[in-house]
Amino acid sequence: DLRKREEYQKLDKRDSRRYWTDGILNNALYILMFIFIVYTAIKNKNFLSAGSIANIISLVAASLPMALGIAGCIVLTGTDLSGGRVVGLTAAVAGALLQDRTISRKLFSSLPEITTGWIILTVLAVVLIGAIIGLVNGFFVAKFKLHPFIVTLATQLITYGLILIFFMLNGQPVSGLSQEYKNVVSAPLIQFTTGSGAKISIPWYVLYAVLFVILMWFIWNKTAFGKNMFAVGSNADAAKVSGVNVFWTTVM
Repeated sequence: DLRKREEYQKLDKRDSRRYWTDGILNNALYILMFIFIVYTAIKNKNFLSAGSIANIISLVAASLPMALGIAGCIVLTGTDLSGGRVVGLTAAVAGALLQDRTISRKLFSSLPEITTGWIILTVLAVVLIGAIIGLVNGFFVAKFKLHPFIVTLATQLITYGLILIFFMLNGQPVSGLSQEYKNVVSAPLIQFTTGSGAKISIPWYVLYAVLFVILMWFIWNKTAFGKNMFAVGSNADAAKVSGVNVFWTTVM
Protein backbone atom coordinates (compact mmCIF):
# COMPACT_ATOMS: atom_id res chain seq x y z
CA ASP A 1 0.00 0.00 0.00
CA LEU A 2 2.81 2.43 0.82
CA ARG A 3 4.47 1.73 -2.52
CA LYS A 4 1.22 2.32 -4.35
CA ARG A 5 0.71 5.60 -2.48
CA GLU A 6 4.22 6.75 -3.37
CA GLU A 7 3.63 5.83 -7.01
CA TYR A 8 0.31 7.68 -7.05
CA GLN A 9 1.94 10.73 -5.45
CA LYS A 10 4.68 10.70 -8.09
CA LEU A 11 2.04 10.44 -10.84
CA ASP A 12 0.07 13.32 -9.30
CA LYS A 13 3.20 15.48 -9.22
CA ARG A 14 3.94 14.66 -12.87
CA ASP A 15 0.37 15.44 -13.87
CA SER A 16 0.38 18.74 -12.00
CA ARG A 17 3.70 19.75 -13.56
CA ARG A 18 2.43 18.76 -16.99
CA TYR A 19 -0.77 20.72 -16.33
CA TRP A 20 1.11 23.90 -15.53
CA THR A 21 3.64 23.41 -18.34
CA ASP A 22 0.94 22.78 -20.94
CA GLY A 23 -1.08 25.69 -19.60
CA ILE A 24 1.88 28.08 -19.98
CA LEU A 25 2.75 26.82 -23.47
CA ASN A 26 -0.85 26.93 -24.71
CA ASN A 27 -1.34 30.47 -23.40
CA ALA A 28 2.16 31.82 -24.06
CA LEU A 29 0.89 34.51 -26.45
CA TYR A 30 -1.54 35.91 -23.87
CA ILE A 31 1.11 35.83 -21.14
CA LEU A 32 3.63 37.67 -23.33
CA MET A 33 1.04 40.26 -24.33
CA PHE A 34 0.12 40.82 -20.68
CA ILE A 35 3.80 41.33 -19.80
CA PHE A 36 4.17 43.71 -22.75
CA ILE A 37 1.11 45.74 -21.67
CA VAL A 38 2.32 45.99 -18.06
CA TYR A 39 5.85 46.97 -19.12
CA THR A 40 4.64 49.58 -21.62
CA ALA A 41 2.15 51.02 -19.11
CA ILE A 42 4.95 51.43 -16.56
CA LYS A 43 7.26 53.09 -19.07
CA ASN A 44 4.58 55.30 -20.65
CA LYS A 45 1.73 56.49 -18.45
CA ASN A 46 -0.29 57.62 -21.47
CA PHE A 47 -0.43 54.08 -22.87
CA LEU A 48 -3.58 53.19 -20.91
CA SER A 49 -5.27 56.53 -21.45
CA ALA A 50 -8.68 56.66 -23.14
CA GLY A 51 -7.26 58.18 -26.32
CA SER A 52 -4.53 55.54 -26.61
CA ILE A 53 -6.93 52.65 -26.04
CA ALA A 54 -9.39 54.05 -28.60
CA ASN A 55 -6.55 54.41 -31.11
CA ILE A 56 -5.38 50.81 -30.53
CA ILE A 57 -8.95 49.52 -30.93
CA SER A 58 -9.34 51.40 -34.21
CA LEU A 59 -6.02 50.15 -35.59
CA VAL A 60 -6.78 46.54 -34.65
CA ALA A 61 -10.29 46.72 -36.12
CA ALA A 62 -8.91 47.93 -39.46
CA SER A 63 -6.71 44.83 -39.86
CA LEU A 64 -8.96 42.32 -38.10
CA PRO A 65 -11.11 41.24 -41.09
CA MET A 66 -8.02 40.23 -43.08
CA ALA A 67 -6.53 38.50 -40.02
CA LEU A 68 -9.72 36.48 -39.55
CA GLY A 69 -9.59 35.30 -43.15
CA ILE A 70 -5.95 34.28 -42.96
CA ALA A 71 -6.66 32.55 -39.63
CA GLY A 72 -8.82 30.11 -41.58
CA CYS A 73 -5.79 29.28 -43.74
CA ILE A 74 -3.68 28.81 -40.61
CA VAL A 75 -6.26 26.37 -39.23
CA LEU A 76 -5.58 24.30 -42.36
CA THR A 77 -1.83 24.55 -41.56
CA GLY A 78 -1.38 26.94 -44.48
CA THR A 79 -1.05 30.68 -44.96
CA ASP A 80 -1.94 33.45 -47.41
CA LEU A 81 0.76 35.91 -48.45
CA SER A 82 -1.57 37.62 -50.94
CA GLY A 83 -3.97 38.94 -48.29
CA GLY A 84 -2.44 42.41 -48.09
CA ARG A 85 -2.36 42.85 -51.88
CA VAL A 86 -5.95 41.67 -52.17
CA VAL A 87 -6.97 44.29 -49.63
CA GLY A 88 -5.05 46.88 -51.66
CA LEU A 89 -6.78 45.90 -54.91
CA THR A 90 -10.27 45.81 -53.43
CA ALA A 91 -9.66 49.09 -51.60
CA ALA A 92 -8.55 50.73 -54.84
CA VAL A 93 -11.64 49.52 -56.72
CA ALA A 94 -13.99 50.47 -53.88
CA GLY A 95 -12.35 53.86 -53.50
CA ALA A 96 -12.69 54.59 -57.22
CA LEU A 97 -16.37 53.63 -57.22
CA LEU A 98 -17.13 55.61 -54.07
CA GLN A 99 -15.34 58.85 -54.87
CA ASP A 100 -17.22 62.07 -54.29
CA ARG A 101 -19.06 62.93 -57.48
CA THR A 102 -18.34 66.66 -57.07
CA ILE A 103 -14.54 66.46 -57.24
CA SER A 104 -12.82 67.06 -60.57
CA ARG A 105 -10.16 64.34 -60.41
CA LYS A 106 -12.28 61.20 -60.56
CA LEU A 107 -11.14 57.85 -61.95
CA PHE A 108 -14.58 57.19 -63.44
CA SER A 109 -16.53 60.23 -64.57
CA SER A 110 -19.84 58.60 -65.52
CA LEU A 111 -20.99 56.91 -62.30
CA PRO A 112 -24.45 57.16 -60.72
CA GLU A 113 -25.11 59.12 -57.56
CA ILE A 114 -23.96 57.44 -54.36
CA THR A 115 -26.84 55.87 -52.45
CA THR A 116 -27.07 53.15 -49.83
CA GLY A 117 -27.79 50.64 -52.59
CA TRP A 118 -24.70 51.73 -54.54
CA ILE A 119 -22.51 51.36 -51.43
CA ILE A 120 -23.84 47.84 -50.79
CA LEU A 121 -23.36 46.92 -54.46
CA THR A 122 -19.77 48.21 -54.40
CA VAL A 123 -18.95 46.26 -51.23
CA LEU A 124 -20.40 43.08 -52.74
CA ALA A 125 -18.42 43.66 -55.95
CA VAL A 126 -15.08 43.99 -54.16
CA VAL A 127 -15.87 40.99 -51.93
CA LEU A 128 -16.45 39.04 -55.15
CA ILE A 129 -13.06 40.19 -56.48
CA GLY A 130 -11.36 39.00 -53.30
CA ALA A 131 -13.29 35.72 -53.43
CA ILE A 132 -12.15 35.05 -56.99
CA ILE A 133 -8.50 35.49 -56.00
CA GLY A 134 -9.09 33.27 -52.96
CA LEU A 135 -10.71 30.69 -55.22
CA VAL A 136 -7.61 30.61 -57.40
CA ASN A 137 -5.41 30.17 -54.32
CA GLY A 138 -7.58 27.42 -52.88
CA PHE A 139 -7.93 25.57 -56.18
CA PHE A 140 -4.21 25.26 -56.82
CA VAL A 141 -3.48 24.33 -53.22
CA ALA A 142 -6.23 21.70 -53.03
CA LYS A 143 -6.07 20.32 -56.58
CA PHE A 144 -2.33 20.14 -57.21
CA LYS A 145 -1.16 19.83 -53.58
CA LEU A 146 1.04 22.90 -53.93
CA HIS A 147 2.32 24.62 -50.82
CA PRO A 148 0.15 27.66 -49.90
CA PHE A 149 3.31 29.74 -49.44
CA ILE A 150 4.28 29.30 -53.10
CA VAL A 151 0.75 29.72 -54.51
CA THR A 152 -0.09 32.84 -52.53
CA LEU A 153 3.32 34.35 -53.24
CA ALA A 154 2.54 34.05 -56.95
CA THR A 155 -0.96 35.54 -56.59
CA GLN A 156 0.51 38.29 -54.44
CA LEU A 157 2.74 39.39 -57.32
CA ILE A 158 -0.09 39.03 -59.86
CA THR A 159 -2.47 41.06 -57.67
CA TYR A 160 0.13 43.77 -57.23
CA GLY A 161 0.45 43.93 -61.02
CA LEU A 162 -3.32 44.33 -61.30
CA ILE A 163 -3.17 47.22 -58.81
CA LEU A 164 -0.51 48.98 -60.90
CA ILE A 165 -2.52 48.45 -64.10
CA PHE A 166 -5.64 49.80 -62.39
CA PHE A 167 -3.92 53.02 -61.34
CA MET A 168 -2.20 53.42 -64.71
CA LEU A 169 -5.63 53.74 -66.35
CA ASN A 170 -5.82 57.30 -65.11
CA GLY A 171 -2.38 57.83 -63.64
CA GLN A 172 -3.65 59.30 -60.37
CA PRO A 173 -4.25 58.13 -56.81
CA VAL A 174 -7.71 57.46 -55.40
CA SER A 175 -8.80 60.26 -53.10
CA GLY A 176 -11.85 62.23 -52.11
CA LEU A 177 -14.15 59.50 -50.76
CA SER A 178 -17.79 60.50 -50.60
CA GLN A 179 -19.31 61.63 -47.32
CA GLU A 180 -22.09 59.05 -47.74
CA TYR A 181 -19.49 56.28 -47.55
CA LYS A 182 -17.63 57.88 -44.66
CA ASN A 183 -20.87 58.08 -42.69
CA VAL A 184 -21.19 54.29 -42.62
CA VAL A 185 -17.50 53.43 -42.19
CA SER A 186 -15.27 56.02 -40.57
CA ALA A 187 -17.84 58.30 -38.93
CA PRO A 188 -17.88 58.18 -35.10
CA LEU A 189 -19.90 55.33 -33.64
CA ILE A 190 -19.13 56.40 -30.07
CA GLN A 191 -17.86 59.84 -29.17
CA PHE A 192 -17.10 61.27 -25.74
CA THR A 193 -14.99 63.91 -24.06
CA THR A 194 -12.43 63.07 -21.37
CA GLY A 195 -11.88 65.03 -18.19
CA SER A 196 -8.99 66.88 -19.83
CA GLY A 197 -11.26 68.04 -22.66
CA ALA A 198 -9.93 65.68 -25.34
CA LYS A 199 -12.52 64.31 -27.77
CA ILE A 200 -12.37 60.55 -28.23
CA SER A 201 -14.23 58.76 -31.01
CA ILE A 202 -14.54 55.14 -32.10
CA PRO A 203 -15.54 54.70 -35.78
CA TRP A 204 -18.28 52.48 -37.18
CA TYR A 205 -15.88 49.94 -38.67
CA VAL A 206 -14.98 48.82 -35.13
CA LEU A 207 -18.53 47.51 -34.78
CA TYR A 208 -18.22 45.72 -38.12
CA ALA A 209 -14.97 44.08 -36.95
CA VAL A 210 -16.71 42.85 -33.78
CA LEU A 211 -19.53 41.39 -35.89
CA PHE A 212 -16.96 39.64 -38.10
CA VAL A 213 -15.35 38.08 -35.01
CA ILE A 214 -18.73 36.80 -33.80
CA LEU A 215 -19.52 35.43 -37.27
CA MET A 216 -16.19 33.63 -37.63
CA TRP A 217 -16.42 32.23 -34.08
CA PHE A 218 -19.85 30.85 -34.93
CA ILE A 219 -18.59 29.31 -38.19
CA TRP A 220 -15.53 27.70 -36.58
CA ASN A 221 -17.30 26.36 -33.49
CA LYS A 222 -20.95 25.80 -34.37
CA THR A 223 -21.04 24.61 -37.99
CA ALA A 224 -20.04 21.39 -39.72
CA PHE A 225 -17.83 23.38 -42.10
CA GLY A 226 -15.83 24.80 -39.18
CA LYS A 227 -15.35 21.37 -37.65
CA ASN A 228 -14.29 20.05 -41.05
CA MET A 229 -11.64 22.80 -41.23
CA PHE A 230 -10.06 21.68 -37.97
CA ALA A 231 -10.31 18.04 -39.06
CA VAL A 232 -8.51 18.76 -42.35
CA GLY A 233 -5.90 20.87 -40.57
CA SER A 234 -5.22 18.09 -38.05
CA ASN A 235 -5.06 15.19 -40.51
CA ALA A 236 -6.33 15.55 -44.07
CA ASP A 237 -6.16 11.82 -44.80
CA ALA A 238 -8.14 10.90 -41.69
CA ALA A 239 -10.68 13.62 -42.48
CA LYS A 240 -11.09 12.27 -46.01
CA VAL A 241 -11.70 8.74 -44.70
CA SER A 242 -14.27 10.21 -42.28
CA GLY A 243 -16.27 11.60 -45.18
CA VAL A 244 -15.00 15.19 -45.23
CA ASN A 245 -14.66 16.76 -48.67
CA VAL A 246 -11.06 17.88 -48.28
CA PHE A 247 -10.92 19.63 -51.68
CA TRP A 248 -13.89 21.96 -51.13
CA THR A 249 -13.05 22.53 -47.46
CA THR A 250 -9.61 23.76 -48.52
CA VAL A 251 -10.96 25.89 -51.36
CA MET A 252 -13.67 27.51 -49.24
